[in-house]
Amino acid sequence: MTSAHVPEQTGAVVGPRVLLAQADFRRVWLTGSIGWMMRWLEVLAIGVYTFKLTGSPLAVAMIMVVRFVPVMLFSAFTGAFAERFNRRLLLLWGLAILSATSFSLAGIAHFGEIQIWHIGLGAFITGLYFTTEFPVRRTMLGEIAGANGTGAAMSLDTATNHTMRIVGPPTGGLILELAGLQGVYLLGGILFACGFVMILRTDYSSGGGSASTLGVLGQIREGVSFVLAQPRLIATLSVTMIANMFGFPFAAMVPVIGRDVLVLDAFYVGTLQSAEGAGALLGAFFIATRVRPPQFFRVYLFGTTLFLIGVLCFSLSALYPLSVAVLFMAGLGVAGFSAMQSTIVFTSAPPAMRSRLMGVLAVCIGVAPFGMLHLGLLANWLGAPLALGIIAVEGLLALAVVWFFWLRSRW
Repeated sequence: MTSAHVPEQTGAVVGPRVLLAQADFRRVWLTGSIGWMMRWLEVLAIGVYTFKLTGSPLAVAMIMVVRFVPVMLFSAFTGAFAERFNRRLLLLWGLAILSATSFSLAGIAHFGEIQIWHIGLGAFITGLYFTTEFPVRRTMLGEIAGANGTGAAMSLDTATNHTMRIVGPPTGGLILELAGLQGVYLLGGILFACGFVMILRTDYSSGGGSASTLGVLGQIREGVSFVLAQPRLIATLSVTMIANMFGFPFAAMVPVIGRDVLVLDAFYVGTLQSAEGAGALLGAFFIATRVRPPQFFRVYLFGTTLFLIGVLCFSLSALYPLSVAVLFMAGLGVAGFSAMQSTIVFTSAPPAMRSRLMGVLAVCIGVAPFGMLHLGLLANWLGAPLALGIIAVEGLLALAVVWFFWLRSRW
């Protein structure tokens, strides 16, 4: 049990106001907000800077690849470690390293010595930090919120992510225009240091050592075996992999299409990317008030389908207003995907296995580099718009297989 949790009444659903009134929940939530803000801000700023420096869509995609490779390779280990060691300490170490890295890169950029390999290394270290997002920070949120507050906690965190997707990209573009890449990294160093201070003040002691006699690899195998025995979890994680391989890599091409096809500066490229976040935020509020547990998987499938259709439409657009509109539509779909993803997995897991299963979820999210590499190579050969259209169609075809089995099984 955690040493800090939201008080519950038997059978009462705990809402966002009650959660945010609890100091420890608020600190963990705000730390996540900082992470999401910097993630979307850096994705835009680094993408624009890299494309300006190299002129290569593949180079932009590769920066995204190195950011996600750690999530794919190490999240399962992070999930297992989080059940054996204190989650709070793992998060503190991650924030300290990330803050130090950001300050170092800000200094290198300030003196005009920044190179692509520096940016790639920073992206890789950021990816290492994000291996803690699901098995550590979000598990902390769920445990502090308690059983009756888990749904509200995950929905609130998802809505915050979408808000940062609106604010982050244009902010990143503006900072890049006004202060250069060093300004982007300096802001990251300051914000991650603030997150470190907040987690340092958090009263949380769960995860201080697992009673399991299994080693780390044994725990991972046990978690995977549990997933394979649950058809609903298999379907959920399959959709996660489809969205991350064929949908979310589109973000790497927004700077390329914004610059080459729509002829936009960095700030307007940021506003273009934030349109998806605006749709996702609106969709998240609708889901939080209207969707009930029996509808979770249906919303998850419908949302992912709408997201991929939106990406396909974006690849076909040559007009800025139309591109904003279709990315807003894609964001509505993202809301259904992201709000349900963590909730389905967290609520399907026994308490003793939550970190492991959230780690497995993060591994499935980590397949994104395959999609980014695929997209980057296609973009170099065929151009960014056609490449994006191809992977969106591939994703829709893969999703059709899940739809077929869902309609037959009704998990």
